[in-house]
Amino acid sequence: MIVLALCLVLGAYILWSQNRDSGSALPVQGKGTPFSYTGIDGKTVSLDNTNGKVRLLYFFFSYCPDVCPPTTFLMSQAQNELKKDGLFGNKVQFLSVTIDPVRDTPERLKEFGKQFDVDYSGWKFLRGDENQTAALAMKYQIPVQKGPDGNFSHMNLIVLLDQKGQIRDWISAQDYFANGKNNLPLSDLVKEIKGLLGKG
Repeated sequence: MIVLALCLVLGAYILWSQNRDSGSALPVQGKGTPFSYTGIDGKTVSLDNTNGKVRLLYFFFSYCPDVCPPTTFLMSQAQNELKKDGLFGNKVQFLSVTIDPVRDTPERLKEFGKQFDVDYSGWKFLRGDENQTAALAMKYQIPVQKGPDGNFSHMNLIVLLDQKGQIRDWISAQDYFANGKNNLPLSDLVKEIKGLLGKG
C-alpha cells in the first residue's frame, strides 16, 4: 500500500507539473512502451500497428464500481465529436485494455462496449495476460493493484499518444466529470486530440 501511495503522489505531481493549456503544443513526455494484445474480434492490436494515428490508451476493467464507466462514457462522447469531423478510426484510435482479463471475456467486453455505443472501427477493446498488463500499465505510470475481493485499484488516467507512439499527456478523466474538481468541457479534450493532428 505504501508503494501504491507513493505512485499516486508521483502521478499527481506529473499531472500538476504538466502544461494543461490545451491551446499550446504538448511536449513529448517519453516513448510509449510497446505492447501487443488481442482484440475482441480476435485480431492483434499493437502499439506499432496503430502508429500513424493519435491514440487514447485507457487501462480499465468492466466490473469497476466507480471511475471506469464514466470515463468510458467520456471517451464515447469524444468519439462522437471526432466522428463528426471524419477523424475517428482513420486518424484517431481509442485503445481500452482490460486489467481484469479473467472476468473480462470478449463477450463481456462486447456487452460493456454496447452500453456506450462504441464504434469498433476506431475503438479496440483489448485483452492479455493479467500480470503483464499490470506491468505495462506501470510503465505508463499507471499503478494497478488487485484487491482481495478480486477488484482492482488503479490510477484513472488516459494516456495520449501521438502518431509516432510518443506519450504527450496523461489526461485525468475526473477533470471532465460533472462533479469533478475542474469540470472541464468535452471540447477541451477533443481540442487536445485534434492538436496532435494539426487541427486544434
